[in-house]
Amino acid sequence: MKTQRRVRSPRFVVPNNEQAVVSIGAEKLKGTLHMLSLTGGTIRMDKRFSPGTFADIGIQTASGTFTAAIELLTTTRNNSQAFRFIAMGPVARNRLNDGLSKMRAQGLGVEKTPFDQFRSLARRVLSVRSAK
Repeated sequence: MKTQRRVRSPRFVVPNNEQAVVSIGAEKLKGTLHMLSLTGGTIRMDKRFSPGTFADIGIQTASGTFTAAIELLTTTRNNSQAFRFIAMGPVARNRLNDGLSKMRAQGLGVEKTPFDQFRSLARRVLSVRSAK
């Protein structure tokens, strides 16, 4: 049986201290998005929640506001709470995809390995040479 290689969803650094609202029961907390991907992200909030806590998140994108059900995960190195998307409607998914595409175009992707960084540098050098 062939083993499948897991490919991580591209992650993007969220610019401009973008805010999101996390709703847990009747409690609504504002937080600052730090990272975002198709599968989840990280958010800085004043309060920490235990891993496995379910919530709803509302995020304003260039394509409009979207909401999704999330599961809060562990706290990361930079003191942000990680989360993963659990459920999201088709309109919200399209808005997230559109927002991430715009972030990719702005070069906000997170480079994961030295090889990825080298490949990115090579593309930039080659694009400058081809433009001359």
